Amino acid sequence: MIFAALLLFGLSALNGYASEKKKQANCTVAIASDLHFDMPPETDQFHHVLAINALGEKMHIDAVVLAGDLFDKSHPRILDLYRRRWERGPEYKQIHYDVFPTFGNHDISPESGRPNLNRVGMEFNLHYLDSTLLDLKNKKQILGLHRSSRSYSYDIGGVHFVCGQLCAGDTTYCESNMQWISDDLKKYASDGRPVVYVQHYGFDQWALEWWTEEQRQQLFDILAPYNLAAFFVGHTHEASIQHYRGIPIFQVNNAWRDSDGNASFDVLKIRGNNVTVETYEVLDDQGTTRLVQPVATQTAPINK
Repeated sequence: MIFAALLLFGLSALNGYASEKKKQANCTVAIASDLHFDMPPETDQFHHVLAINALGEKMHIDAVVLAGDLFDKSHPRILDLYRRRWERGPEYKQIHYDVFPTFGNHDISPESGRPNLNRVGMEFNLHYLDSTLLDLKNKKQILGLHRSSRSYSYDIGGVHFVCGQLCAGDTTYCESNMQWISDDLKKYASDGRPVVYVQHYGFDQWALEWWTEEQRQQLFDILAPYNLAAFFVGHTHEASIQHYRGIPIFQVNNAWRDSDGNASFDVLKIRGNNVTVETYEVLDDQGTTRLVQPVATQTAPINK
C-alpha cells in the first residue's frame, strides 16, 4: 500500500511537472502588414508568401499574423487573388500556415482610405472578414470576439494574442472595442501568460491623425496589469520601433519595395518570457530573405 501510494504521488508530481512545462510559452509567428492587394495582373503580391514559406523550412513557424490593409480596393477579383495567396494551402504561391487577419483603414474605406469620411465598399470586405472569423471560430482557433468591431483573440503556443483591428477605441464603423479588450484580457490573460497586441494604426507622429492620445492612454491603462510581451502595428509603410510609455512598438513594413528599400516582415519568437523580434527583408521573387540587424530582444512583461 505504501509503495502504491508513493508511486501515485510520484506520478502525480510528474504529471504536475509536465503540466507546468506545457504552460511555458513557446510561440513563433510571422507578422506582415499593408499588403494592399489590387486588381490583377499580379506583380509582387506573392513575394511575401514565398519568403515566409521558405523561412518556415529553416525554422518552425506556428502561424502568420497580418496587421492591416489587406486590400487596396473592394472587388471580387482582388479578393480572389488575395485568397489564392493568403489562405492556407499546399500550393507554391500559397501560404502554408494559418493566417490571423487584421483590417486597416483601406479595408474599411476602399475608395479613399479615410473611414471617417467614406466607407463605400466596406460591406464587401467585412463580409469576407466575417466568413474568415467564423471559419477560425468553427476550428476553435478564436477565444473571444467583439462582433461590432470584429476584434478578436486567440492563443498560440501559450501566448494570448489580441487583434484590435484598426485601433483600440475606433468608432468609425463600429462600437468601441475598449471594454471588450479589457474583458478579454481579464478572462484569458489573468494567469500571467504573455500577451501580444496587434492593430493597424501605429505610434509615429502621423498616426496621431488616425487615433487619439486619449485612446492610447486608455489602451495602455488596460494593458498595464498584464504580461505584455510585444505590440505590433502597420499603417506607416516602414519598419521601425516606436516607443510609448517606454514600451517598444514594432511597426511592420509594407509588402513591396519602395523608396525606403526592400519589403520586409517581422518574426516574433517567445520562449517562456524571453521575447525576440527579427525583421527579414524580402530580396526577390524566389523567397530569398535577409535578416536585418539589430535583432530586438527583451523580457516580458515589457510594461513593468
